[in-house]
Amino acid sequence: MHDSQHYRSNASECLLASYEASQPCYGRLNFSIAALWLALAGQDEAIDNLLASWGIVEPIETDGIVRLPRVPHTALQQHQFPRAA
Repeated sequence: MHDSQHYRSNASECLLASYEASQPCYGRLNFSIAALWLALAGQDEAIDNLLASWGIVEPIETDGIVRLPRVPHTALQQHQFPRAA
């Protein structure tokens, strides 16, 4: 598994945890961490693509996992997470 795929897997776990969080603050925290994992995956892919363009490594293929849209930090604060029962 390429690093970027591992990072995307971590992001999906964090995203799931954000919706299952018992408190909204933990949901927002996990959502933010998921966004950071996705950013790291994008950076890793960009580096691999640059190295591939130089002929140093083979280009990687993404597995089709959809990225979260880029949103400003204030949008994360406004996201509504489920309340604990």
